[in-house]
Amino acid sequence: MAARKYKFIFVFLVSSCAVANDSGSINISNQLSSCITVTNTAVSEDSEIPVFSFDLKVDKPISECGCKSALGAYTVYTISGDFKSYILGGKVGFIASSHKLLPLSAEKKLINKKKLVIELSCAQPD
Repeated sequence: MAARKYKFIFVFLVSSCAVANDSGSINISNQLSSCITVTNTAVSEDSEIPVFSFDLKVDKPISECGCKSALGAYTVYTISGDFKSYILGGKVGFIASSHKLLPLSAEKKLINKKKLVIELSCAQPD
């Protein structure tokens, strides 16, 4: 019985490493790096919609980096060879330092086992 218990623990640890390995294929292109810093990144695939979580540190207002407001934009692309394919994007507040959660795609299948680029930039004015 003890051997079976340890076998399940081993399988669990191997599975969690595989998820952590997948997040290594994400490249963050921070066009606002003079104003904001992204740390403690992780990908959660617990639901059908994969989520990118990170800690945002606002070093100075993004208006000092050329943005017209405190709203930034994020865009998710997959990379296959030389081809870049748009997956999802939206606006996000870069007003204060905080923990952020961003959806990576509408469903896992769109990004499963693919190289990703997440671009952070100024949002277009409304």
